[in-house]
Amino acid sequence: MSLSDVPITIVGGGPVGLSMALVLSRQGIASRVLEINATTTDHPKARGVWIRAMEIFRQWGVYQPIKDRGLPDASDSMVLMDGIDREIARTAPEPFNDESPARKSIVAQDAVEEALAAELKNHPLAQVYWRTEFVGVEETPDGLRITANDLRTGETLTWNSTYLIGADGGKAGVAKLAGIEFEGPPVMATMLNTYFRADLSRFPAARDAAGLYFRPRKPEDDAFNILNTNGADRWLWLNRIGLERDERPRPLTEAETIARIRYALGVDDIKIELINESVWRVTRRIAKTFRKGRIFLVGDAAHRFPPYGGFGMNSGVQDAHNLAWKLAFVLAGKAGDALLDTYDTERRPIAHANADIALVNGARIPHLMDAHRSGDPDRIRFWLQDSENHIHSIGHTLGFVYEKGALVPDHTTPPDRTPRYYKPTDRPGSRYPHFWLDDARTTSSLDLFDRDFVLMIGPEADAWEAAAKEVAQARGIPIHVHRLASVDPKKGFAVGPHGAALVRPDGVTAWRTGWVGAQPAQDLATVLDAILA
Repeated sequence: MSLSDVPITIVGGGPVGLSMALVLSRQGIASRVLEINATTTDHPKARGVWIRAMEIFRQWGVYQPIKDRGLPDASDSMVLMDGIDREIARTAPEPFNDESPARKSIVAQDAVEEALAAELKNHPLAQVYWRTEFVGVEETPDGLRITANDLRTGETLTWNSTYLIGADGGKAGVAKLAGIEFEGPPVMATMLNTYFRADLSRFPAARDAAGLYFRPRKPEDDAFNILNTNGADRWLWLNRIGLERDERPRPLTEAETIARIRYALGVDDIKIELINESVWRVTRRIAKTFRKGRIFLVGDAAHRFPPYGGFGMNSGVQDAHNLAWKLAFVLAGKAGDALLDTYDTERRPIAHANADIALVNGARIPHLMDAHRSGDPDRIRFWLQDSENHIHSIGHTLGFVYEKGALVPDHTTPPDRTPRYYKPTDRPGSRYPHFWLDDARTTSSLDLFDRDFVLMIGPEADAWEAAAKEVAQARGIPIHVHRLASVDPKKGFAVGPHGAALVRPDGVTAWRTGWVGAQPAQDLATVLDAILA
């Protein structure tokens, strides 16, 4: 059966595939998502949306439904427990100092997927085909021929697309078909997630902490750690079951699993019900390229990190945000094909950086668990303080920098960067600083950036405002202008009263200047041409 053609086909309807369809729709681009499952996931999987992804979700209209499903603010703590009824110590929550219009959320992936799927119903340009299996892709003179199977009817479906996006997670079926290789160890550990229901809401730590780490009751006992998915009654027990494969003599029965959970909790009067289980592998695998011709990889299809620090899903949302506006500009004839190469140039180094910080976080956990087992309060305090680096990552999350790509570097000295602390900057390649545009604190500077370029000009930069109007008319590309009320260098602004910064649709500064040259319109046109070449 031949379906209508669609510019973009997306393989995978997880959080990144759904995000890809949503942001493309906001750019006016139609897409078709193929998801082999019948609906969104029934397993929590990832459990945190960090501040950069949350501010993107805020722009897309899904911030509040996601936030409402998460734990309360300041719940991003790791808590050491001696049974569920006795808290020993915990890490401090990450401080929030108005760095963003959004707050990060400890929220499960199933809630994120449900919010995205619900919002997509308001976007007719985005078609989600559940129970549909991607079969293959074939190059044609004008694009790609896609083949899929409707698993409900058994029909073979075909259609044409200009581009194919692999968002199919660790399966990486699109990457394999495209011949894209990966680098890094494929398996570092084999893990079992046991998803269970137990109403622990009467215990304080169960209501306001991301992870509970239980001291072994006997020296020979294994560590027992559970992750909070809703602040009440749904939990994930994470258990290492082998290195490259499942090394258990046999899986535990349901009764044995419940007994193990009850033993670790140390309370006998709690009803425990198993929901489901999932075996997965810790890995650090990053594709050698995120683009091959008309095929792109996003999210776990492009990069798989160890889970420590929660960068996987968050990176994928940013992948989609980065790629969508570039596809829209190329499809509309506003940019050349080379713009699409900058997706790989920009996002792959970020993937490596995220993988590296996740490895550092993972190496710290055994030390904290050993301290917990020892019972030595000084040793516990020492490792808890260091473990705050696992959670306090706003400097890494918001302070990312694209050194090369769809931007014009100004060769200035980059600001000092630390993973824990964010320093705003309007330097090219950086997320443009957030500030409130109204006294009610409802509209952020980040709300200015969506489908078009925006020229942020200094308070006295009339020449740049005139230049933007001239270049926009000449190039047929909208350039909105926003005049800054102040340009305090302490708040990250280097453009001064007469300068300007050109910000991309994804909120990343593409170019800046602190002065006005002899021909500002020509200078701005040259910059725009360099970015969109």
